[in-house]
Amino acid sequence: MNPILRAILAVLAVTCLSACAPVVRSYVYLPDPLPASGQWPGEAPREVSVTTADGLNLKGYYYPPREAGKRLIVFFHGNGGNRYTAARYAAPLAAQGDGLLIADYRGYGGNPGTPSETGLRADAAAFIAYGRTLQPGAPVYLFGHSLGGGVALDAATREDIAGVVTLGAFTTLSAMAPAYARPILPDRFDNLKAVTQIKAPLLVIHGTADDVIPFSEGQALSLAASSAHVRVRFIPLTGSDHHPDFTKLAPTVLGQMAQMPTPDWTPYVE
Repeated sequence: MNPILRAILAVLAVTCLSACAPVVRSYVYLPDPLPASGQWPGEAPREVSVTTADGLNLKGYYYPPREAGKRLIVFFHGNGGNRYTAARYAAPLAAQGDGLLIADYRGYGGNPGTPSETGLRADAAAFIAYGRTLQPGAPVYLFGHSLGGGVALDAATREDIAGVVTLGAFTTLSAMAPAYARPILPDRFDNLKAVTQIKAPLLVIHGTADDVIPFSEGQALSLAASSAHVRVRFIPLTGSDHHPDFTKLAPTVLGQMAQMPTPDWTPYVE
């Protein structure tokens, strides 16, 4: 190719990336506003606030543990919704008395800022750090649903945690995008790479009837982790879609978390 033409195309590509990034992100991140008055099926969680490294004050929710010494589970929701919808959905994770911290992101639920991969990384770090102050010394488990799986896995590559769980997570963000959009995606969320770098046990859960993130994506994550000698288990949810019933799923998740520290927690497919 003519060097001048190559240079022109490079400039156009950079210009397009800069101009299109906000538009593309608006299709990746789909925050919903908080309801005017939230209704809780059980005991309402506490509203909490964290401050990110770049100075944003973000709100989340917290279900305190019933007693000292319980686990802390930090929950990261998907690309839609907010802390309210996430807290209602994930509440069964607190059924056994563990502390449950619902993280929310910049730009979601009235929080300041604009979502991005870098921003969500800072948001996760802030919530995890705050969670450690709420339950000093407690084992910390990360749970990520859909896009939140990428947030949790990314955090797990840097944080000292007891375990990480993903539900309906993808391999890479580009794998979910149409081919024409992949070159201009401003964010990557390379979960396929992240699962090879974590030190904590990993539980990958995926519905076989997931019509948002294909079942094969969960299989690929599990295989990549296993190939990197990460302690991983893969649980397919037969017939389940992208939002399985958490009242039924939570006991399995909590049971697996309890087994993660033991030597006999070995790879298997249920």
